Amino acid sequence: MTPSLRLSLAARFAGTMAVALIAISAAFSLATSRVLRSQQDRAIAAAAVIVSDGLAYSEMQGAPPFLAATPSRYTQELNRYVVLRDPQGRPLRAIPGEAMDLPVDTAAVAAAVAHPGEFQYADVRGWHGLQMRTVYVAEAGAGGGGAAHWLVQVAASTERLHALSRDLILIQVVITLLGTGASYFGGWWLAGSAVRPVQEITSQAMQIQAGTLDQRLASHATTVEYRGLVSVLNRMLDRLESAFQAQRRFTADASHELRTPLTVMQGEIEVALRSDRSVREYQQVLRSSLEEIDRLIVMTEELLLITRVQAHAVQVHRSSTDVGALIQHSLDRLRGQILERELTVSAPAADSRVSADRDLLGKLIDELLENAVKYSEPGGEIRVSTEPSPERMRLVIEDAGPGIALEDLPHIFDPFYRADQARGRGTGTGLGLTTAAAIARLHGGDIRAANRPEGGARFEVDLPTHIPA
Repeated sequence: MTPSLRLSLAARFAGTMAVALIAISAAFSLATSRVLRSQQDRAIAAAAVIVSDGLAYSEMQGAPPFLAATPSRYTQELNRYVVLRDPQGRPLRAIPGEAMDLPVDTAAVAAAVAHPGEFQYADVRGWHGLQMRTVYVAEAGAGGGGAAHWLVQVAASTERLHALSRDLILIQVVITLLGTGASYFGGWWLAGSAVRPVQEITSQAMQIQAGTLDQRLASHATTVEYRGLVSVLNRMLDRLESAFQAQRRFTADASHELRTPLTVMQGEIEVALRSDRSVREYQQVLRSSLEEIDRLIVMTEELLLITRVQAHAVQVHRSSTDVGALIQHSLDRLRGQILERELTVSAPAADSRVSADRDLLGKLIDELLENAVKYSEPGGEIRVSTEPSPERMRLVIEDAGPGIALEDLPHIFDPFYRADQARGRGTGTGLGLTTAAAIARLHGGDIRAANRPEGGARFEVDLPTHIPA
């Protein structure tokens, strides 16, 4: 089961805080243990110094060592176990008396005797069930000569130190648990605030269906990131709504265009079958039906090409193609219509080459020239020119027709778009300019339509000169 974002954020926040608290607690425990141990070492060393100084003073005065005479001073004021030993480590006196059997560390004794005046530390375990920290210091005595005269051992129990360390660890464990719990609930609250706009967006988005694409998201998010997300989603809905509307319009127009020739053929055939007809009359019906069938075939092929181009299912076989030759080939095919309408055509004679699919580019030129011939006034002039550049080549076709209404210009390349009567579809399929635009974009080019200042329409097609890498 996939966890919720809120739960994941809260758990990760609490886990991060727990790791941080554990790391801090471990560092604090280690530092505290070292400080306490250092303080204990200093304390027992201070006690050893006091005892050594007292013994040295007693010897200088010729009096017996005061260690046995004033034991209460060390038990009450120093609270330490003090043992006076000879250089061989044998106990001479102790405060309190039971410290006479305090274990001795032979290595530390030897080091202290070898280096009088220096402190030698050692740990003692198992003395009356206690763990002790002890220090040894040797004094040369009043006679000098560098040889140790006696050895002072001061020991202190580490039980209180360990107890304090255990208490600190317990406190840190409690703090870590409380901090982790508080972090989890705090993270849960913060994550709830963070994901609440997402829940609102999700709830609103689930209510949008194919028939309600006009609805828009209205999240109450106050952060830039969520406002940006809502804006992006609303723009996506705008594009989807436009695409759905275009698809509905395309479907309706295509159905109408396909139904019209079928209805015409059905009517003519029904009329022809109502009574016996002559061979000539049957031939006329068949010729009319064949014309409608040809129109249906052309429309179907153009619809299929447009659909495949939009689905990127058409493979472009690019090669260096002479645009001028394709223009002349298209004009030769339209020569009858041009002569019939007494049109004058000026076309480029120079070799203008682009990287394109020869068949598809030829169809694009055919569509644009057929459109120019169809809408040019009789006796008018059609101008075809190419404007090459290092990277792209521009193909320009200008007709002598009535031009394009300003409100129709943005939609002139839409399939089955109904412009004004002067530039109506006539006998065409209504897909010629749509096909031309699809082919231009398939080649990585662009197509535009505009009106000439002196009258007529102007179509510009930009195509890449070289094959894209």
